[in-house]
Amino acid sequence: MSAPETNDAVQAESREITLKIQLPKCLSESQEVLEVPSTTSETLADLKQVLLLLPATKNLTNYSVLLRGVNITEQFDEISPYSEILETLGLEGEVTELHLVIKEVAYNLAGVFEQITRFREVIGLHYIDKISQDFGVSSGVTKFNDLGLTDLKVPEPKEEQEPKEEEEQKENSAESEEKAEESKISEEDLQKIVETTKTITEHDSSISKFAEFNSLRDQLKIPVKSLTVSQWSPVPAFRKTKGDLLYLTLQTLESETFNITCSYSGFFVNQSSTANFNADMKVNEKGKFSKSYLLYNLVDSLSPSFSKTIKENEITLSTSTEHPETYLLPNNSFLASPWLVNADKVKIHPDLSRFQLPVLNNGVDGSEIIKEWNEDIQAIRELPNSNIQERILKEKLIHKTLADFTKFASETAINIIKGNLTPMNPNEEPDKQIYLKNGIFYTSGATTVDLFDTTGGAEASRYASSKDLASIKVLNRVDASGIYSLVTCIVDFMGKRVVCQAPVPGIFNQTSETEVDEKVVYGLSSDNSSILRDESFTEPLKQVAETFHLKPHTVELSEEIKSDGELVVSKDTKGVRGSDGRKYIMDLYRTSPRDIEFIEAHYDSAKVDSYPHGEALIRHEAVAEYWKREISTYIKEENAKLEKEGKSDEEKAQIVLPTDKAVFNPDAFSGINEKKEDQDEVRVLSKFIKDTLIEEFLTEFPSQVAPFDGKHLSESLHKQGINLRYLGYLAEQALIKRDQVVKEEEKTIQQNIELAEQRQKEADEAAKVEQESKDKEESKDDSNEESKDESKESSTEPEQTKGTFQPIIANYTTLHRLATQEMIARAVKHLLRQLSVGVPEFLFPSFVAHFHNCLLGSNITTTPEVVIDETVKSFIDENALEWVKLTSEGVFFLIEKEVYSRFRYTLPKEWNQKLIHPVQLMREIAIKFGIQWKSQDYVFTKEEFDQVKDSLAVETQVIETAKSKKNKKKSASASVATTKVTPRSSTFVADDIVNFLPLVKDSGYKSSLIDEIFQSARAHIYQGDKETGASLLNELINIQEQLYGIVHPETAKLFSMISQVYADIGLEYQAAVLARKAIILAERTTGFDSYDTISAYMNSGFYESSNLELVNSLKLYKQAINVWSTVYGRDHPTLVTTLTNLAESLTRVKLYPSAAKLFEEALGLSIKTNGPVSQLTGSIYYSLALLLLNSGKFKESLNFFSIAQDIFTKVLGPDDFLSRQSSKYSGSIAKYLEFLEAQEKQKKQLAKQAKKAPVQAPKAPESKKKTKNGKKSAIPDPEIASKSVEDILKFIEGDQPKKAKKSKK
Repeated sequence: MSAPETNDAVQAESREITLKIQLPKCLSESQEVLEVPSTTSETLADLKQVLLLLPATKNLTNYSVLLRGVNITEQFDEISPYSEILETLGLEGEVTELHLVIKEVAYNLAGVFEQITRFREVIGLHYIDKISQDFGVSSGVTKFNDLGLTDLKVPEPKEEQEPKEEEEQKENSAESEEKAEESKISEEDLQKIVETTKTITEHDSSISKFAEFNSLRDQLKIPVKSLTVSQWSPVPAFRKTKGDLLYLTLQTLESETFNITCSYSGFFVNQSSTANFNADMKVNEKGKFSKSYLLYNLVDSLSPSFSKTIKENEITLSTSTEHPETYLLPNNSFLASPWLVNADKVKIHPDLSRFQLPVLNNGVDGSEIIKEWNEDIQAIRELPNSNIQERILKEKLIHKTLADFTKFASETAINIIKGNLTPMNPNEEPDKQIYLKNGIFYTSGATTVDLFDTTGGAEASRYASSKDLASIKVLNRVDASGIYSLVTCIVDFMGKRVVCQAPVPGIFNQTSETEVDEKVVYGLSSDNSSILRDESFTEPLKQVAETFHLKPHTVELSEEIKSDGELVVSKDTKGVRGSDGRKYIMDLYRTSPRDIEFIEAHYDSAKVDSYPHGEALIRHEAVAEYWKREISTYIKEENAKLEKEGKSDEEKAQIVLPTDKAVFNPDAFSGINEKKEDQDEVRVLSKFIKDTLIEEFLTEFPSQVAPFDGKHLSESLHKQGINLRYLGYLAEQALIKRDQVVKEEEKTIQQNIELAEQRQKEADEAAKVEQESKDKEESKDDSNEESKDESKESSTEPEQTKGTFQPIIANYTTLHRLATQEMIARAVKHLLRQLSVGVPEFLFPSFVAHFHNCLLGSNITTTPEVVIDETVKSFIDENALEWVKLTSEGVFFLIEKEVYSRFRYTLPKEWNQKLIHPVQLMREIAIKFGIQWKSQDYVFTKEEFDQVKDSLAVETQVIETAKSKKNKKKSASASVATTKVTPRSSTFVADDIVNFLPLVKDSGYKSSLIDEIFQSARAHIYQGDKETGASLLNELINIQEQLYGIVHPETAKLFSMISQVYADIGLEYQAAVLARKAIILAERTTGFDSYDTISAYMNSGFYESSNLELVNSLKLYKQAINVWSTVYGRDHPTLVTTLTNLAESLTRVKLYPSAAKLFEEALGLSIKTNGPVSQLTGSIYYSLALLLLNSGKFKESLNFFSIAQDIFTKVLGPDDFLSRQSSKYSGSIAKYLEFLEAQEKQKKQLAKQAKKAPVQAPKAPESKKKTKNGKKSAIPDPEIASKSVEDILKFIEGDQPKKAKKSKK
């Protein structure tokens, strides 16, 4: 969709109207009318959402909406837009107002359930419910509120200026900006900047402080003690005719207990007690009673503290943060759970009704828990999408349904893994057991192991399930018509995998008890005995083939098993006709060809060290990239042909893309009698990964921001189409590339040293010739020469340096370190999965802690002891304790073997001492396996352990048998529980593990509609139409929140992208506001220490500085630095650049001491990461020297300029601008210091003479004095010594150009 089309589509078919809503009497005796702005494209569902948000109607749940006497809630669906309602009722035309009447409706039991659920939401109990249902501890935490940022100042509107005025303003922009910055920063802020800068350079490595979170939810108070379904429920038969629907028990904050009857007319206090039942209304002696149509109003009348507490909560929320994103609950996503948590600070609220939630949420008969997930999602996919509004509605419903499915399936999958549910085939092996619960089919990742007997068995089956899900995500985004994929998610929990799918309708139905019906009509049959090809599937499947760039092909597995024609998709992709008449496809793992080059080189099932399976597939991103390049080449060739033929531009634009270009046979190398052409094409694609994609990645890596952690690296590789099985190759190449760069730099340095010596000789000879010529031209006017030189100098462009200032060596070192760490962490993940088979759930913390002791605690003990409670030993099978025998040496061997097997990389000797960074590796393993550790400072050396082991002693309850002293005759025994304090003998104990998390992969996708509108907005902006572009971006934010909800990782990413665009078009304030929201959402949905969060903090810091909010900017940068210093370490290459940029920003406001600290910190890190002789190190020396020069510290400045000159001369050459500039500064400062020294001596001499002779006014020496050889001296006028630093700087800088331009990268 083009830019203008998108803009028109967003605004078309929708006009503004005003809703005039008349409230019911239960809310307003006068039946007040509310006015709400709306559009004709909004629906009844949107109206209901608005009513839930309005303070006056937020408690109302049971009502109907009348329009001109017509009950539109009964006549129309919730998704019906107002335009359709108006047309149906014959009200079309220029309607600007809709008069709606809200009328309360008599309750039924379902309505009562809905009212109770809404009441819980309004008073805040849904927050507590969410915590109780979370998979993790402290989910969705954020550190943003703890930063103490000040509010952003709304900028004053700028007056429009004439073009000439703008040009004049631009000429002095740099100088005016610096003055503006200085003038806007108060003394108080300057002091805060100094203090914050100090904390940046003083990094605290304590990870216990790293995991301190201030949860806003924990500060909220619950306005009732409890509200539960009463013990007198359900309603007895004799009370049903009275209108009773349900009974509740309320306990208020005043500790009063009320029994409440829920009836068709509302809620009232009855006469029941704990012991006696009487559901009639309670009336006192004065005839007063308590009854209300709304439960909220009834409780408010019974408890004086109720509304008071709610108001206090509202004040707490408003004063604690201005960003509701910090506490809002997600609709379509999971909240991120931190890998470090302080379980002691987790607040648990008592709530008797919490366990009754399923009763309230699953319908009056419990049937609402049973959903037809497949029918729901397929019906939504069949909704029309001919315009923007229809697309928004369709995608909104899809994302909501997918999120609900994933949540529900994950909860059941965890229960399956924990053994809480019974399988359909209990007599099968655990890996082959299947479950069908509430419309979802559950299998382990290895149930299809028989299909992969020759290519890796269980490992191949597990891999195929992930690839199947990846293909489903792609198809969901494409939205192919006439063909349907299954709703799917994968749950990995405690080393076990469960694949969750909504089954094809009718797939379990059998027409015969003796024979199994064949459900597959396209692809390889269920028993692998034939290849089927239903022609009715061909056309729909062509959309799938086009999406994945697949080639029509024949398949022959043997003489008996072959296709009777061409298949358009892989033989393993099965077409099934559902009982609902729809065409479904299953098993989409083979939608890209096999990586045959890798398989042939590394997979051999007969070898012990073989790659685990032979199903290694090429990523979709790699196939798409290859296709783009081939098509691009084709278009260029076609354009060239048309140019030769003299065709017009219109004819060139009509080039039809070929369907047979860059397409591949997904079944190549899996059958017999295959076409050599098909195999050659797949082999070329396979080589493309290593020869092109990886090579380009390595070449471009030095100029990119180095990844912060393993996930960042993995996602960067995946975007490039590079599989993680190439991590070993990347690690090797990173070292090779780094060593090549080091050798090249050494060679360059040697050449530049020789060149510098040559230039020195030439300079000495030129000086002699110059001196001779100057002697002959003494009579020339020096001032005229200087003015000519100045005019000549000012007319020339500033010189450029050839330095690129890229952290090449540091980036390659980082790549090697992260790739190695990622391989080890992934190997550990697989080992934990393999070794945990048979380990009972209650021993899992002990198993994981023991493995970590062997891996990370080897410096403390290589044979860690495992203590198992005697009371549980009788529950344990001996085979389930094999892991107890693990030692550090054994674990190191297993990891080395696993790393080589999966990544074809041999870990170097003593890798466990040289390559491991314990905290960082511990974090990577925790994230990949789903572990939440107790927040404390873990130690990994013997010296540290001996110092802290007493403070980390473990308290355990031990049950001992003691003899009774009451009866001495009979030897009676009794069990006594005592608390035993055991000193630690290892780094980790089972109690250090707080929780295990499920790792959930869903089939959610990024909406193409969002991308289209975003690209359209950018196109408008780049074409100069900023107003339309900004308007589209604002509309895009609303659409994004409709599709995904506010609290969602995709929303965080979009906010970051839009804030960047805002900054580019000069909307700095809007950019800063949106960037703050992006931080909060990234922290809560991707993790407080994820690379998305770090990037969000960095971006926000930049935008705050653009708004002259330097204190805020420094706080944001400080948080980013603290996080990645823990995630990676203090030696990340980007930290050098960040500190340098911060120092330069402080220099602009003349905070020289603080800037110097940051420069010094950056310098130390650069020497460590880039080397003492490198472009970046030299540039920091140069910047620090300039800062010291501005500070008036001439001696220190001279020292750093000399070092910078030496470095630049070596790495850039003596002729580079920076080399010459450093030399110039060094020379000028040295001469100035010589003058100061000479002046000091002259003062001393004059002082001595003054003692001997009468005081006379000393004569000022001439400012331009000649030396013995006739050369003009560089000693300046002595009066300069009494002038300001700025004047001295002007003298030192002389007529030099302002600043060098760095050459473009």
